[in-house]
Amino acid sequence: MNTKTAPRGKRRTTMVPVTTMEGIPVLSDAERDELLHSLKEAEARAKAGQTTDYDPKTFKDRLIGVYRRNKQ
Repeated sequence: MNTKTAPRGKRRTTMVPVTTMEGIPVLSDAERDELLHSLKEAEARAKAGQTTDYDPKTFKDRLIGVYRRNKQ
């Protein structure tokens, strides 16, 4: 993973892989309902303050863990 340090006084940035999709499957009615329900639950948790602050180290560790797990 590439890491670049910005000029002094600026934020450090981390490059992450991006996957693009050429085709997106159409959701069935049941899948769409499940997705909307999940989004509403997440929105309610956020409004209730049940969120986690962004932590770059945790994000990087999780991303690398997922990447390595999928390669095995």
